[in-house]
Amino acid sequence: MRPKKVDVPSCFVGLVLENCQLPYANHGHVILGDPSPILCYPISSTEVRCLVDVPGQKVPSISNGEMARYLKTVVAPQVPPEIYDAFIAAVDKGNIRTMPNRSMPAAPYPTPGALLMGDAFNMRHPLTGGGMTVALSDIVVLRNLLKPLRDLNDAPKLCNTLSPFITLRKPVASTINTLAGALYKVFCASPDPARKEMRQACFDYLSPWGSIFTRAGLSAFRIKPSAIELEGVRQMFFPATVPAYYRTPPAA
Repeated sequence: MRPKKVDVPSCFVGLVLENCQLPYANHGHVILGDPSPILCYPISSTEVRCLVDVPGQKVPSISNGEMARYLKTVVAPQVPPEIYDAFIAAVDKGNIRTMPNRSMPAAPYPTPGALLMGDAFNMRHPLTGGGMTVALSDIVVLRNLLKPLRDLNDAPKLCNTLSPFITLRKPVASTINTLAGALYKVFCASPDPARKEMRQACFDYLSPWGSIFTRAGLSAFRIKPSAIELEGVRQMFFPATVPAYYRTPPAA
C-alpha cells in the first residue's frame, strides 16, 4: 500500500454530562463557540455527550491540569446555561477523553483480493457525522457491483468488476466530504471580518429551517451534487448537520 496524506485539522475533547437536559430535548446541538464548534447530543435519558473541538494537532495536557483549566475558563462560559453545572461537574470528575479528527481523501490503489472501505479508505471531519453515511453508501455500491458475479474466486474478473467503485461512490461521498470540510471551516471562529460574516450568515440561514431540513441533510436523503451546482458556492457552506443550533451570547 502506498501512504495517503492524512490531515488533522483538530481534536475532539470528550465528556459525558450527567443529570442534565439540552435546550432542545432529543436533539443534537452545535454550539458556535470560540475558537471552534462544540457538539452536544443525548446518549441516554440523563446523559449528554459533549465533544469540544480544539483546533490543531495538540490539545492541553490532561495530566497537569491544563485541560481542566481550558475547559472551565474558555469553553464553559460558552455552553448553554442548562448544561453549565453538569459541564463543570464532568470536568471536575476528570473522565476526559481526546481523539484526533482526521481528514483523508480517497486514493484508489487496486489490490487483488482486497478493497478498503470506511475510515481506512476515506475520512472527513466528523462535525456532520457523515462517516457512517459514506460507509453505508459505499456498501450499497459494492453490493450492486458484486451482485452479478457468481464466482468470487476469479480474481481478474473480480478486480475488473470492482474497477468502477471509486467513480460510483463519488456522488454521495464527495458531496458529504465537501460539506463536512466547508461547514467546519465556516463554524470556526476567525478574526477575519469576511469569515465572521459567513459564520453569521450560515447560522441565520439554518435557523428557520428546523429539524426536518437538518435531519434530511444529515442522513444524506437530499444530498445531490446537482444541488450544489444549482445553488452555487454559498450552498456548499450551508449543509445540514444536526437539528438544533445554539449561538454563544456576545461578550459583555
